[in-house]
Amino acid sequence: MRALSKNGDAVRFSDFYFDNENGDRPMTRITRLSSVATTILIAFAACAPLAGRAASDSTDPGTHVYTLGTQGGPFPSVQRAEPSNALVVNGAIYLIDAGNGVARQLVIAGLDFRKVNQIFITHNHDDHNADWGTLMGLQWSVGRRTPVEVHGPIGTESMLGGFLQYFAPNVQVRSADTNMPVPPSQVFRAKDILGPGVIYQDANVKVTAAENCHFHFNPKSAGDNPEKSYAFRFETKDKVVVFSGDTGACGDAIVKISKDADILVHEVASLPLVEAALRAYMPSQASSAAEAQFQGLMRHMEADHSTPEEVGRVAAAAGVKRVVLTHFVPGRDNESDSAYVDGVRKFFKGPVTAAHDGMEF
Repeated sequence: MRALSKNGDAVRFSDFYFDNENGDRPMTRITRLSSVATTILIAFAACAPLAGRAASDSTDPGTHVYTLGTQGGPFPSVQRAEPSNALVVNGAIYLIDAGNGVARQLVIAGLDFRKVNQIFITHNHDDHNADWGTLMGLQWSVGRRTPVEVHGPIGTESMLGGFLQYFAPNVQVRSADTNMPVPPSQVFRAKDILGPGVIYQDANVKVTAAENCHFHFNPKSAGDNPEKSYAFRFETKDKVVVFSGDTGACGDAIVKISKDADILVHEVASLPLVEAALRAYMPSQASSAAEAQFQGLMRHMEADHSTPEEVGRVAAAAGVKRVVLTHFVPGRDNESDSAYVDGVRKFFKGPVTAAHDGMEF
């Protein structure tokens, strides 16, 4: 069974809701009658072009980087979405982090959220992992039957269990409405990253993880905390792209994983702007408790995030070809790009871009 999308391409309805992989086993008459309305909606969703800028050609060769969300969370921003990036290799979409609203950011960038197969989470802060479950859920709700997998630090597998429980009422309702032959438990997959090294490989990419320096737990409260934070190196046939993840100064760890990369996508924080923003935001500086909170937050920013100058040192030492700055902290709407770029250029002489949402490299 086929339908024409608006661009004239034939699309099989069976790709989205028939009972088997070939789409050649008819549904029963009862099922067909009870599910026709929702099935039509799913079919139209399958055929409809997504809004946003012109969609990327799925057969387009080569490697492309999209900065989907460039705000350093967890504060929402008018101009920037929560952290997320996409790497598109020969038309295949690989998602790096999945902050709030990532499905919409994919659509705005002209990328089909239904076609994301592999998701990589740098660390388990909610500005980075909040919506990977939601993205999977939306894929399933519009008819996805093939697996989608998330790779993340220890805790990712248990999070999937929690999401499946959260998602169950939606599954029950949609399954009662229409024929949904594959349950989410057979579509959604999660894999904990157990340590540094190669974590994924297919015909397009090899993905290597290295622990970065985002977490400096208080020894009194950390205990046996297993949480890790990672940088990822993606090697394709035509490019090497590294995503730093959130990290403070980290010795040579980021330098090593970024060695000779074509693009280094690196987080950045401006400490003077952070201090000014915190002073303005905190309700009172008169109390000792408020001042202690301020000092704790500044310590976090200094130790767990990277200044522009630190990014420049890393990029120069690694010999990367281009730096793309993202995850701006504080990242307020009235800030100049130069507040972040100028410090990088003190040490790195190659091209530096302060990314905005939806940019392609």
